[in-house]
Amino acid sequence: MSPQEIRDAVFHRYGCVADEPGGAHGFPVGREFAEAVGYEPTVLDSLPPACSDTFTGAGNPQAAVALQPDEKLLDLGCGAGLDLCLYARRFDQPMRLAGLDGSRSMAAVAKANLEDAGFGDAQIFCARAEHIPLPNAHLDVITANGIFNLSPDEHAVMNEIARVLKPGGRLCFAEIVLSSAIEDAVRSSIDDWFRCIGGAMLQPQLVESLCAHGFSDVEIVSTGRNARTGHPSSLCAVVRAIRSHA
Repeated sequence: MSPQEIRDAVFHRYGCVADEPGGAHGFPVGREFAEAVGYEPTVLDSLPPACSDTFTGAGNPQAAVALQPDEKLLDLGCGAGLDLCLYARRFDQPMRLAGLDGSRSMAAVAKANLEDAGFGDAQIFCARAEHIPLPNAHLDVITANGIFNLSPDEHAVMNEIARVLKPGGRLCFAEIVLSSAIEDAVRSSIDDWFRCIGGAMLQPQLVESLCAHGFSDVEIVSTGRNARTGHPSSLCAVVRAIRSHA
């Protein structure tokens, strides 16, 4: 499949999750999965049920994300808005927060979930991660929960993140990484792309790529068992990096 075909298929499949979260999608979806990757049941209870019903993230980046007064945050690939709702609750002033998702259906669900949770001032964009509709050096923090492994051009995504982050800004995200190389059949399977394993990088490769795209002080905050892909080589890493001043 071409990169465009992969991208379109990913947007379509995740749109199906938004439209029918209880359906068969080929990867885990929902509250049970959110708890499996580290979200506390009491935290999920405090949000509208739809926030966790459509959860599809790679892990839980919440502990790695901090926001200072007057800083602006974008959740890239925000899905149904679970992480964004929790950031809005922790950091107050949801008008400083925005989310972006490439699926029109998922972006609509995120907007509805934020409004239901009382955070309607947060802005939601429907756009590709390779084309963030914000000016240069606009953001202080970008966070994500499984974005690079779903993109057939992760280099373009990293370049775009570097463009919209201020020098010294922070990138904090959860991502499926590999502990060893995977077979070509997995790389070429669209079902494995949906599961976030077909496009996953080796952990050292991810770090090297971030450094090559304008980031420094790349820190693997944590790695743990992956509840999403079922592949023995996959782990979930929480990563933090700084947008270089140079």
